[in-house]
Amino acid sequence: MVKEEFAEYVGVSVDAVKKWERLRADIALSPAYARRMDEKLEASEPAAAERFWAILSAPTAVEHLSPAERGEKLGAGDDDECVIVSARALTGEPVLVAVPRRTFVLGIGTGAIGAATAGIANSSAGNAFAAMFGDAAINHVRHFDQLRMSLIESDNLYGSALTLPHVLSALDLLGRLKRGRAGEPHGILRMQTMFAETAAWQFQDQRDFVNAGHWAAKALQMSHRLADDYYIGLSLVRMSQLACDQGEAAEAEELAGAARRSAPEDSLFSAAALTFRAHAQALDGDTLGSARTYDDAREIVAVATDDPKWGMFLDHSYIDAYQAYTYAEIGDYRRATAQFDAAIAAMQPDYPRDKGVYLARAAVAHMAAGEIELAAGAGERALEIGRSTGSARILNKVRQLSGMIDTASTQTGVAGFLDAFAVWEEEQCPDRS
Repeated sequence: MVKEEFAEYVGVSVDAVKKWERLRADIALSPAYARRMDEKLEASEPAAAERFWAILSAPTAVEHLSPAERGEKLGAGDDDECVIVSARALTGEPVLVAVPRRTFVLGIGTGAIGAATAGIANSSAGNAFAAMFGDAAINHVRHFDQLRMSLIESDNLYGSALTLPHVLSALDLLGRLKRGRAGEPHGILRMQTMFAETAAWQFQDQRDFVNAGHWAAKALQMSHRLADDYYIGLSLVRMSQLACDQGEAAEAEELAGAARRSAPEDSLFSAAALTFRAHAQALDGDTLGSARTYDDAREIVAVATDDPKWGMFLDHSYIDAYQAYTYAEIGDYRRATAQFDAAIAAMQPDYPRDKGVYLARAAVAHMAAGEIELAAGAGERALEIGRSTGSARILNKVRQLSGMIDTASTQTGVAGFLDAFAVWEEEQCPDRS
């Protein structure tokens, strides 16, 4: 559409559209405009929506760069910028693509590059899949279902930095299967939705909120195409927690409410939605309402049927730890530290990365409460898990703790934490020395 047509279609002025085009990536839409855009996107034809997401997720190709210019781009900038790297499209031709710097530094560049270059391939891959699997009695859905569960278990144990490339590769492969009409279409779409939500979570753990939001929105879009409340609830719960992590209380509460309406009444989705709603309520100043909502979440967890595909982590200790996080965020540090300690002691043993998150948050709360020795001890344990799993959620809190601790302190454990933190910083930025 030309500007005038698009303005009329969305229901805004032509000047507004001109402003958006001028600002491009720097634009920040007001909630009213954002809702209007979302409504138009959700109402669009599937083919148009697919084009939208394909264009949005396509890599920024950079041509005619000399080796010196490429090196300059790779060496400059901060974590939110892109670096230019050499990759190969699925057709085999060499291309230059932009990859978020944080993604590349964390060691998940290969998977991100694979996802970025996936769209460069021509339709021959889909045609090859159609020819290969057209008459084959292969259960692709079962294969990807088992793969996803294995990746989730690996993520719990070893962290998203290791598993994210495999999740992105699976999404690329699912897309090619779908384009090649291989497998049962509805089942493939279900798997795409589940893997998109998993990708959103893993980018969220890396604090890459742009990519997390992209994949959460993709999951929601695909869940509407499925017309299945289970998958709609799955996507909205992810979006609610993502908003919590970004401190967007009003949006988190709104999304949690939508998830609650979509999900079955006594499901783990409902319990998760209430948990994130409770956190948002407290951030918005409604501490009494937050406490009641947390209790409602606990009541649902007590009666909810176990879901073998999602929510294995969601038990009373998870809710307790999240409420402790809420206390810390609103400044009730004494209550936060006591509840963190109890939740960590009661949590399931198969979630070391989550334990690292709780320890890091507890460490900051202990420090804010003036308990420097407890803060240093929890911080050192969290740093060890953060280094092993590459979890940016853990390491971001550990870095916050390092800025709070008095380096001249001689109290027990402080020197050990600071030494371990210095070693990690040297690993990340060796040029500083």
